[in-house]
Formats: sequence, C-alpha cells, structure tokens
Amino acid sequence: MQNINWEQITKSMVDWVWAPPLFFMLLGCGLIFSIVSKFVQWRIMTHGLSCIRGDYDQPEDIGQINHFQALCAALSATIGLGNIAGVAVAVSLGGPGAVFWMWVVGFFGMALKFMECTLAMMFRDERDVPDPSAPALTAADAEDRTLEYPGEREPRAGAKTRGRGEVRGGPMWYIQKGLVDPLRERGNVAWVVFKVLAVAFSVATVLNSFGGGNMFQGWNVSDMLHKHFDVPQFASATVVSLLVAMVIIGGIKRIGGVASKLVPLMCVLYIGGALYVVASNASDVPKYLAMIVRHAFTPIAETGALGGVSVWLAFQWGLKRACFSNEAGEGSAAMAHAAAKTAEPIREGVVAGMGPFIDTIVICTMSALVILMSGVWNRPPVGTVGTIDGDVLTLNVVDELPTKMEPLYLMRLKVGKNLTVQTQRGVDKTLETVDLPIKTFEVTGEGGWGAVQTITLDLAKLSQEKRAKLAVDQPVHLDIAGAEMTGFAFDTVVLGFGKWMVTLGVCLFAFSTMISWSYYGEKGAEYLFGPQAILPYKFVFVVFVFIGMSFNKFSSVYNFSDATTGLMVLCNLPAVLLLSPHVVRAAKFYFRRFDAGEMPKQPKR
Repeated sequence: MQNINWEQITKSMVDWVWAPPLFFMLLGCGLIFSIVSKFVQWRIMTHGLSCIRGDYDQPEDIGQINHFQALCAALSATIGLGNIAGVAVAVSLGGPGAVFWMWVVGFFGMALKFMECTLAMMFRDERDVPDPSAPALTAADAEDRTLEYPGEREPRAGAKTRGRGEVRGGPMWYIQKGLVDPLRERGNVAWVVFKVLAVAFSVATVLNSFGGGNMFQGWNVSDMLHKHFDVPQFASATVVSLLVAMVIIGGIKRIGGVASKLVPLMCVLYIGGALYVVASNASDVPKYLAMIVRHAFTPIAETGALGGVSVWLAFQWGLKRACFSNEAGEGSAAMAHAAAKTAEPIREGVVAGMGPFIDTIVICTMSALVILMSGVWNRPPVGTVGTIDGDVLTLNVVDELPTKMEPLYLMRLKVGKNLTVQTQRGVDKTLETVDLPIKTFEVTGEGGWGAVQTITLDLAKLSQEKRAKLAVDQPVHLDIAGAEMTGFAFDTVVLGFGKWMVTLGVCLFAFSTMISWSYYGEKGAEYLFGPQAILPYKFVFVVFVFIGMSFNKFSSVYNFSDATTGLMVLCNLPAVLLLSPHVVRAAKFYFRRFDAGEMPKQPKR
C-alpha cells in the first residue's frame, strides 16, 4: 500500500482555501468596513487608548476581564511566531514588497477587528452560573472568581452589582444569536445554512487550536532550545506542558492576568532588540522603506537567495502572513474580547482594533527592517554546482562574502547545516529547490572564507526525480528560513545576539500564543458539545503540546494550520458582512454620545 503524502495533501488544502477570492474578500471587507465606519481607525488610535487605560471602566458591568487584559489576551495569541518566522517567510518568498501588503492588511484589519469584536460583545452569551472553564476547588477559589476583582473601583452609588458567572462570545455566537435564532423564529429555512457556518467555524477553531495554536508553536520552542542550547526535546516538552496546564486551568481570568504581564514584557524585549539593529543602520531606514513601497508594485528580479518575485507573489505572501499574524477577519480575537467587562460593545471594539496596529504595523515592521537591513533575505550563495560524480556533488565555492556574513556562513557550514540548490528561479517562475546534506567541508588554517577549499554534498538519498533537476552552475545557498533567518539577521550586527534574541522571543511568543489559543479552542468545543467538554478539551490540549514539541518535522501541521485559518475566515466574514449594520448603527449612537460629552472619564483613585 502506497504511503499517504500528508505534506502534499495539506499543501493542496492551503492552495484551495487561500485562493484569490479569499484574498480579495479579506481586503474588500476591510475596505468596506473602513468606509462605513467613517475610518474608525482614528477613533481606535485615540479613544481606544483611553479605554485601555481604564478611563471609562464601570465596575458593575458584566464581564470577566478588563479592557487591557482582554487586549493582552488577544495579543498574546496574535503576537507569536508570525512576527518572527512569518515575516521572514513573507520577505524571503514575497520580497520587500510583501511588507507593504502586510501594512495594508494591518490598516484595514483594524476596522475588520473592530467589527467582529463589537459583534462578539453585542451577541455574547451571559450566564449567571459558575465558570465551567475554571472550576472552583475551594470556597476561597469560588469567591476569588467573581466578576469583581481586587484593586478595582467600587460600583457607583445605586448601581446593580451583577452576579458571578461566565460570558462567552465569538463568531459562533453572533452567527447563532444574530442569524440562526431570528431566522428560525420566522420560519426561514436559511437558518440551517448559518447553523452549518457556526458549527464549521467551531470545528475549524478547535482544529486550529491544536495545530497553529499548539503543535506548531511547541515544535518551534523545542527546536530552537535543542539547536541553540542542546536542551533535550523531552525536557522542554515536559516543562512547557506543565506551565501551559497551570495557566489554562484557571480559565480566561488567569489567561488574561498572565497575558497582561507577559505581552508588555515580550513586546519591550523584542522591539528593543530590533530597535538596536535598526539604530545601527539608521541612515539606511529611508532606503529600505522606499524599497518596500517600490516592490509592492514592481517585480524584483532574482538576486542572491531571492529567486525573483512578481507583484502578485508579493501581494499573496504579504496578505497571507499578515492574516496569520494579526488574525483580523479570522474571528479568533473576538472570543477573548467577548469576555471584557463592559456594557458598551463599541468601546470594546475600539480596544480590539489596536491589535492589528501593534501586531502588524509595529512589530512585523521591526522584524522586516531587521531582515532587510541585514541582507539575509538576498544573501549571496555559498557557491554553484560544479561537478556531479555518482552520489557526490562538488561546489565551485564563491571567492568572497560580505564581511559581516563570513563568520555566520563558516559557523553553519562547520556544524553541517544543509545547503539548498535553486533548480528553478525567475520572476515568472515558481522557485524550486533541492535540499542536500553536506558530505565534506574542508578548510586550511583560520583564514576566514578564503581558507575554504572544498565543499561536497551527499546525493545518496536523493530521488531520481530531484536528481534530474540538478545542473551545473545552479546557485547553492545556506538553508535558512523562518525564525532562523531572523536570528541570522540579528547576528549580522552582533555575533551571537540572534541566538539569544530569537530563542527568547520564540519561547515567550509561542507560550503566550498557546495559552490564548487554548481558550479559543475551548470556546469552540463548548459550542459544539456543551460546558462538559471544556475540561476534557484542556487535557487533550496539554497532551498535544507535549506531542508537538516532540516532533522532528512540522510542514504538515504548518500547512494544516494555514488551511484551518482560511476556513475560519470563510465562515466568519459572511456573517460579519450581514450583521455589520448593527455595528454601524451602534457606532453612530455611541460616538454621538461620546462627542457630546455624555461619557465622562472615571476619576482616578
């Protein structure tokens, strides 16, 4: 029986889901929502900041976490490997122009996220029952998990204090309460279609929580720790699984509390490191910003490791990576923001809109500038294909390399880093590569790159199909991708800096993503099977953390996550479009009251 090629199957799923219609649906919805909301982005950047500071908080409102905690819980899911590895993938495959399209998605994504998170608040399910996602173990636990938190202001005189309980929301709930229930009450059979959408979204959320929100994150953590610090995968898997379990068992309140401390810390550390690199090349910043804009609209020929990029490819990779990174249109963040403690849906919507700005326009831009300034995106080849004799390929080694890259190339070659032969490249062609292990690497003395004598590659395990693609003079490059490329970029400024910077970033970003995506998957499981599914789901989630961190290859998981992300978008956007008039009317009423001064800020204690 022929083995199933899961990598090819999952890649086909991605190609089918992430087709041009989905790209244009995302951008189109972002543009439409920006226009009908009168470009709510400026309200997000002004009023949103005041809401995050707690200037308009009302302690008696229903909810489980405050505005800042809700934003941090959502950001802890969105700020992840997409900001480190995803940007590197976008630039290496889509060129500098991909960054411009990431900005576009980030800008319109602010309006998209405003819409979907406002809807999540408007149609959230409020229940005066114990929180099933964080079962109380003692009387003290039960009291601690009320909707009133230590350190918050007392309710205003005469205000009604709401009961203990859980609020839950997200696309599945605004589809259910905004479309399914009203249509069913009117006897319109179209409710069945939207019920299928709600169920499909929930299924995709659960699957994505195990893939992109769990195994993909865990694999990168264990891989980075093992490569750079020789930490056994079993050890890292055990520790991280226990840490994740300790956080997620406490429900959204504990997730929000941890995220509100973790997100600011990891943003400051990563942005600080990136700013150091950018400051070291401050005079080149205008040049690279101009390059980003120019190549968003003009193709870029093959140069170094870049195999040539068309405008469509730049657009495609920028849009795909930005959506994966900031999750606008995906509906995931709506589940975290639905737990916010407020009676004003629009208020939480403007808070949520800050997410794509911080994630894509700030952090992704910093990663992109580091990668572009370092030159790693179009790094020179190690050499070209010289001769092929049986199972041995001998390289014609290049005479010289940029000074800042010499020690990095030598370091990777000495440890046996695989090399990649580019067998097909060009603006109008699909880049094709063949990865080969190093057989021999010979140098004389310690004279830098000039001391390299011979590099041979091993073809023994190469299939005849791939062997037939090899030809003399084809360029051969270091096999650097994803987070490793970002680390390489940091290393070009200070040797060894990238190892610490990127490993720390990957660990923090991945952990924060896992704890928030556990909540998203939990809400999906709860919608499908009821509250009794929550604890079993959490147990399975932690098991998958351990399994994912023990993997040696993640291509299939990565592709599957991309496919389920696209499925979530396909289920979510039609519902947001149909329900958007509710948000437009509510926004007009809210901002009319706000502009009239009917929403005074709360006094600071």
